[in-house]
Amino acid sequence: MACASAVEQPPTVHLKSRNPITYQKPNNSRNPLSMTPKIENPKTTAHETRSLFTGRAWLIIPALAIFLAATVAIIDQQGMFHKLDLQTFDLLVATQHPAPASNSVLNVDFDESTVRRYDAFPIKRLLLADVIKKISIGKPSAIGVDIILDQSRNDSDDAKLAATIEDAGNVILVSEYGFNDHPRNEPLEIFAKAAAGVAFGDLVIDDDGAVRRMFLRITTPDYKALSLPVALADYASNQHLRPGDRNFLLFGSTKLPLASTRPDTAWVHSYPSTPTHIIPVETLLSATFDPSVFAGKVVLVGQSSEMGKDLFATPATRARAIIPGRTMLSGAEIHAAATAALLKKDFLRTVPFFPRFAVGFGLALCITALTFHYRWYVALSLCLALIAGVFFTAGLLFSHHQLWMPFVSIEACLLAALPAGLGYRSIEERRLKNAMQAERRQLMNLFERYVSPDVAAEIWKNRDQIVLAGEERVATILFSDIRNFTATTAGVPSKEVLAWLNRYLTAMGEVIKQNRGFLNKFIGDGIMVIFGAPLTEGTQEDACRAVRCAQEMLAAVDQWNANKPPADPPLKIGIGIHTGQVTAGNVGSPDRLEYSVIGEAVNLASRLESLTKQFHTSLVLSPTTWEQVRDQFPTVPIGEAQVRGFTTAIPLYTVKNAPAEVHP
Repeated sequence: MACASAVEQPPTVHLKSRNPITYQKPNNSRNPLSMTPKIENPKTTAHETRSLFTGRAWLIIPALAIFLAATVAIIDQQGMFHKLDLQTFDLLVATQHPAPASNSVLNVDFDESTVRRYDAFPIKRLLLADVIKKISIGKPSAIGVDIILDQSRNDSDDAKLAATIEDAGNVILVSEYGFNDHPRNEPLEIFAKAAAGVAFGDLVIDDDGAVRRMFLRITTPDYKALSLPVALADYASNQHLRPGDRNFLLFGSTKLPLASTRPDTAWVHSYPSTPTHIIPVETLLSATFDPSVFAGKVVLVGQSSEMGKDLFATPATRARAIIPGRTMLSGAEIHAAATAALLKKDFLRTVPFFPRFAVGFGLALCITALTFHYRWYVALSLCLALIAGVFFTAGLLFSHHQLWMPFVSIEACLLAALPAGLGYRSIEERRLKNAMQAERRQLMNLFERYVSPDVAAEIWKNRDQIVLAGEERVATILFSDIRNFTATTAGVPSKEVLAWLNRYLTAMGEVIKQNRGFLNKFIGDGIMVIFGAPLTEGTQEDACRAVRCAQEMLAAVDQWNANKPPADPPLKIGIGIHTGQVTAGNVGSPDRLEYSVIGEAVNLASRLESLTKQFHTSLVLSPTTWEQVRDQFPTVPIGEAQVRGFTTAIPLYTVKNAPAEVHP
């Protein structure tokens, strides 16, 4: 409330310029993030932490991608993806467009119906002779017999079959090498001498029981032979299998890529549909059958009956849509498909290990980086798109470029990169969070030296609303100073003076904190406090807190004097308070900044503090501060003073019952 009483007006006092601090606007502010004085060994700010975080990430992410790709490569080399790769091979076969059966190779089959009709298990020699004779009438380029003639039957029947084979002149018989799994079986000498050649008919059966490759040759110290498909293609086309590089052989002048070595194998690529046309034996032996369909073709004779036990799974039969109703192919059909591939030179190559490793690494790097820098669902969407893209690319290579890319390891790199990127991001976010928490603790510890803990917490809470680069605002500035400090401490050792001064400043600091003021700086024995920056509670409330703080500081000084040792001099302080427009923000050089306020309002508050001596009072309020607090505190006018920057003298006020100074 306003006080109606008045005191005798002292004469106007003209002030000399007293400016203990030079307040200048900074030319620039290169670091608007810092709102604190420079600290020894400062911790990194959140923005700088993110910069370091990103820089370090560009080193760690590639290293993580290399580690993932190398780990997957090691697993791949250990054969752990082998069965999955085989299944993806079947899947790629299933995605191909159906193609017509080969026109260069035909199958003559002892099927279930033929076996029942002719009681053809085991196959009778005379029946087989009739089949070969009927085929030879059509003048095929080669006849392959996928039936091992290793046991003697009736001598006359054997002789007739041998004669038929010899008359045909282009019959290649089959043997069984066994590969240490079965005993070696060779055709009887009578048949071997009559035939144009003997080739082994073993099939390459993969771990999952399916046939996807063909043997090419066996070359050991005690056994040298061609496989049945190679022998038939060789005989029919007069193109021979010759040594090549470690990754291929030569078939004629064409490179034949190897799927594996020791023994040499190659992929059977002719599985887009039923490999060949099949002619049942009972159809062949009918009177109406025209053997001219065999002209110039390779003909394979085999058996698909259950009793023959020569049935195998293949990629074509596993893709039921390609060969409806077929769950197995006979060995002769598989040999026919391999022979057709050799004659067409439809050779399938395998993408080498290192290109697949490079692709896996590149995709793992991409996903890891995206997972780290973007939201998880963006990375997941792209990861799924890349997985589909890898499969689509593998299908194109398989269908149009005769290139098989075992892509399980590549997909594994993609799948591993997603959680790896998320995990690394989580680690870095936790590290960043810890750094920010450490920064917050440091900032709060610093602010709590100047303001109360609740004000410091509020500053942090509203940090996004605080403009540190400089903003105009209304604040209340409080300056205090110890009276006759120089004279009082004259002759006293500086160490004792410093200890005494620190006790005083500590006591004043506690009062300032309790009143939610921002203790901006110590100026020797003086103190500058800001109310209203960096946070404000409203101009009036800021001013009231400043006056309340001044009252409590003066009360603390009275208590100090009451409890001081007898040898200590009495303590007296003066306080000046002014409310006005200031510029609040960072002040200083690029390597040393502090948050402060500048402007004439600050200079006036400092000059009001010096006027306490002239007006013999401990507290002087400016007119603007008085306007804000007069309804809350009992104030009295104390006179006018001419202050630089004002054309006329300004009225000054104090709070009633503020301690007065008595000077001799």
